[in-house]
Amino acid sequence: MDKVSTPSLSIVIPTREGFADHWFNALTEVKGEVEFILVHPPGAPKYPTSDPRVQQIVSPLRGEIIQRISGLMNATAPYTLTINCDEFLHPDILTMVLQYFQRFPDSWVMRLCTKRFQYGETKELTAPWQPLPQIEELLVWDKSSKNQDGSDRSGYLKEIPIVPFDKRKLDLMCFVRERKDHHGPHTENFDKKVWLTQMVQATCKDIVSLLPLMGPFKYIPFWCLDRLLGLFIQAKFFEQGQGKIIGHLMPSPEQLRMENNPPEYRRLNRYGILSEIFLVKCFPQYGYMWNLVITNLREVPKKYVLYRLGKEG
Repeated sequence: MDKVSTPSLSIVIPTREGFADHWFNALTEVKGEVEFILVHPPGAPKYPTSDPRVQQIVSPLRGEIIQRISGLMNATAPYTLTINCDEFLHPDILTMVLQYFQRFPDSWVMRLCTKRFQYGETKELTAPWQPLPQIEELLVWDKSSKNQDGSDRSGYLKEIPIVPFDKRKLDLMCFVRERKDHHGPHTENFDKKVWLTQMVQATCKDIVSLLPLMGPFKYIPFWCLDRLLGLFIQAKFFEQGQGKIIGHLMPSPEQLRMENNPPEYRRLNRYGILSEIFLVKCFPQYGYMWNLVITNLREVPKKYVLYRLGKEG
């Protein structure tokens, strides 16, 4: 069987050494013309597979930013989704993606409904999936039109507005407390969502162009791409006063199942300030970006203390 020549969905996965065979087998149960782009850390062997939909890249550096961007820049389908190597996709996800963008051709993003499991709950993770709804049959939840009397929004497509950069101003109180402008129906993060590949790749090129310092020296923050990329895309294509609905959150049943990290890969403190400082550099006109960076900077001493206590404990 030849490599898929015209995939409709690129699924990008930065991997770590020793990911589970049952995870990979479940991944390749996804139906249709998709391409799986596995981006391995340096020195990791390629996974033995004969599935022609699988592309494998060995990254020159380890880390979320370089591995994920390497995969995103190699995507060839019109739509792109990133997941991790311990997350499970509904086998019929492609059908839902195509139905969604056919109904909403002006959307930028389709956010998956996810369900989280504790590490080791393999039976629940691999349980049979429920049939996905037909997108054209779903109503849209628009709180301004109040198309339902009660508060139960299950079974609806929930609108995702673009980040309100022009309405959220610099908040100096972020020096002493948490920021508040991230609350609302908009989304900041990039992962677990299907995006337009063309927009993603244009944004990744901008981010990569920020890495060189001088000569051969580059500044590469190894982690924290998720929020950086999600906000960068929206700021790059933002139009003043637009108030655009850029996508929708899918209803249940879940399309993505997430398993908490195993103990040996427990999530350590990662400092968003190391990468998200790029947002202020490129979009200094938005107070929203300053509030985020100020909050991140204020959190550094707290995270460091917690990190030290965790190591010593």
